[in-house]
Amino acid sequence: MGSKYSSDILIQIQGMKERADNIIEKAFERFGYREYSPMSTWQPTTDVYETENSYIIQMEIPGVDREDVDIELKDNKLMVCGEKRLIKEASNCSYLILERSYGPFARSFSLPQDIDKDGIRASLNMGLLIIRIPKKDIEPEEVKISIQVDD
Repeated sequence: MGSKYSSDILIQIQGMKERADNIIEKAFERFGYREYSPMSTWQPTTDVYETENSYIIQMEIPGVDREDVDIELKDNKLMVCGEKRLIKEASNCSYLILERSYGPFARSFSLPQDIDKDGIRASLNMGLLIIRIPKKDIEPEEVKISIQVDD
């Protein structure tokens, strides 16, 4: 098996993966789920959990530098975007196996109303991005609704 043949197979497999991702993206869009982003080529594995005082997002992004990650909050939607770059050790090489994910990624999370926007903190250690979102007490909004009598 020559290196050109190996490269051709890898390109075909990548093309099949992209077509399958497009089919899945369209299926999710039909149900109103917008987790996929057209700029994403992969989705980091993520856990989200709640404690008494905060919400925690843990995202696996090994091989991604802190400078290559952006986190934004807009309208109670937290967006995490970044890019994992392919680093080749040698310039004249052909991959025989390419299993790790590379390229841009984006994840978005709709947050509840009881968050302290100013207290959100993020850390990245050993490929694990941890975003801590503290809770705050919010006063329930009470609205008096009058009842009209139909004649």
